[in-house]
Amino acid sequence: MKTLWKRFACMAVALITPAMLCSCDEKTPVQGVCYRISGGKNPMIILGSIHVGSPEMEPYGQHILQEIDAADVFVFECDSDSPEVAAQSLAMMQLESGTLQETLSPEIWQLVADACEEARLSPDTLNCFKPWAATSMLTTAAAAKEMGARNSRQAVSQGVEQEVEQHVNGREIRYLETAAFQLSLMDGFTPALQDALLRQACEAVLHSKENTSLSQWPIWWRDGNIESFIAEYQQDESLPAELAEEYHQTLVVSRNRNMAKELIRMLEEDESHRFFVTIGLLHLVLPGDSVLFELEEAGYQVERLWMNEK
Repeated sequence: MKTLWKRFACMAVALITPAMLCSCDEKTPVQGVCYRISGGKNPMIILGSIHVGSPEMEPYGQHILQEIDAADVFVFECDSDSPEVAAQSLAMMQLESGTLQETLSPEIWQLVADACEEARLSPDTLNCFKPWAATSMLTTAAAAKEMGARNSRQAVSQGVEQEVEQHVNGREIRYLETAAFQLSLMDGFTPALQDALLRQACEAVLHSKENTSLSQWPIWWRDGNIESFIAEYQQDESLPAELAEEYHQTLVVSRNRNMAKELIRMLEEDESHRFFVTIGLLHLVLPGDSVLFELEEAGYQVERLWMNEK
């Protein structure tokens, strides 16, 4: 992964919206990234999600659809869609006083203004927001440009979570985190990391034609190609080591442990359930540093599901 803005796009699920691509002529079932967790009182399936999507990612293979049909409880990372959550998120994103321009150095503010012009946004739109919130909005714009969407509004609707939600049909929904918790993690980034993320988000908007890998994410997901996701994440050398480590510890490591604890509680519930869980892909596949690793360490069996499995 050449720049950290793509990490931010992949991990900051409360704010980042999926991008839309052109559809393929042929529709064949897709592999996706799906796991069975066994060894607890309750059966559990975990589907790895990406927060960008395209028509190429449908229809799901029967190995996924059968598990969706069998589930009676659906679990997602957080509720980011309700009006109450949206209002709370907006309040957390806004500066308590002053403006973004006053918060930033003149150099970074000029980058923000240039990126807004490229993305057809008014700088005034971002001027009341905290740096990490502006990063989120510009990251959405950068993703939309790279994926060929007309604007950020079009870059919504075909992420994995949205597809799974279409199948819930009134069954129980639970969440592993709150949107407020996710936003508080970004709000707690050091000023140095917030500046670095914002700078890279601006540069991504301004130089979107030079970025190509994001457009490959839906294809990698469709084919179950976790190796490419891992390689992109691990090859990021765009930040000083201490900032990259701060990001990783905050948005990956600590959340992996917390989500694994919640999943273990569900696995061991006395009341019988069949859980279908949807979690951001990079929380599942990093070697030795994932929710799946935490579950294996706790004694559960983790098995990859494949399309042709009997």
